[in-house]
Amino acid sequence: MAAWRLLRSSGSPGSPRLAAVLGAALLVAVVAGPAQAARLALVIGNDAYAKAPPLRNARNDARSIASELETAGFNVTRVLDGTRRGMNEALDGFLRRIQKGDEVVFYFSGHGSQPPQTGPFLLPVDIEISSERSILRDGVSLEQVVDDLGQRARFSLVIVDACRDDPFRQTSAGRSMAPGSSLSRIEPPKGTMIIMAASKGQQALDRLGDDDRIANGLFTRELVKQMRQPGVSAGEMLKRVRANVERSAQAVNHAQRPSLVDESSSDFFFHLGRAGAVAAAPAASPAAELPAPQPTMVAAGYAPQREFDAWEQAARAGTREGLDAYVRQFPAGRYVAHARARLALLAGAAPPPAPEPLHKGRRPLALAREP
Repeated sequence: MAAWRLLRSSGSPGSPRLAAVLGAALLVAVVAGPAQAARLALVIGNDAYAKAPPLRNARNDARSIASELETAGFNVTRVLDGTRRGMNEALDGFLRRIQKGDEVVFYFSGHGSQPPQTGPFLLPVDIEISSERSILRDGVSLEQVVDDLGQRARFSLVIVDACRDDPFRQTSAGRSMAPGSSLSRIEPPKGTMIIMAASKGQQALDRLGDDDRIANGLFTRELVKQMRQPGVSAGEMLKRVRANVERSAQAVNHAQRPSLVDESSSDFFFHLGRAGAVAAAPAASPAAELPAPQPTMVAAGYAPQREFDAWEQAARAGTREGLDAYVRQFPAGRYVAHARARLALLAGAAPPPAPEPLHKGRRPLALAREP
């Protein structure tokens, strides 16, 4: 409204004064640009189920993942022992913050289930399972979460640490759940990766034996270890997680193979750097935002959507030619630091300092974790 009053007071159409005001307003809008792209994460860990078997490590797993994500530059929202209302409010707030171009992670550790003819549901700690309808009414649809993230973010990684053998076929009241409730494979939208801690019909281990004192489940402890490796794309990192979890489970005569679905269009890195290098120590303070686009971008005809599309194309191709073309076209662009780091990796040279994040972050499903 203030801007409208300013324009109204600036003279009649075609006047030099009005033209100058309009030009200045356009310059400010372009230089300011949209909100900087962000790294955002929502992490949920549910142990204290009132009407279902309580869990041991879900909260610990959530805390560990949240800390690793913060080290990687994510602004993290944590929910521990989330009720139906708490989980839904946190998810609604999280989705409102996501803008096109953002990189997001959603992590859930706890119980889940999948009634017949539906997708998987993540369960709050206050759920009382008396029928399939109670799961549909009070659970959080994983398919809906995946779709909502895919519609908003440039890249989304969905991690579910929950069992997939359905512990809820018999409720505390002795009522039999309908068969066929193991969590099924989800077909995510483009730009999305999903990993579940176990394959359909499997239990995800909280520990490798009675003498195992590690406070994280098998899947999350391996995930944390691999997230710390610099210069490894998320796709490659998750393949390592899957292989190592399966190998460790086999050593104790247990079948657990994480399920991985990758529909992402470009590589994503938790930490840029040379593959095989030692991960840097956690940052002492949250990473700062990148500076706003520089005025030179205006002269170059900067357009946020055009830059985003160019970066998507360059990142998807992953070639020196494509990345060089992006840097030449947008020398002060939002993704230039990331492009230069990838170019250094392709050249086999020591990469420049890792760019700051683009803004200032159980088992698979019957979904249920082993108590």
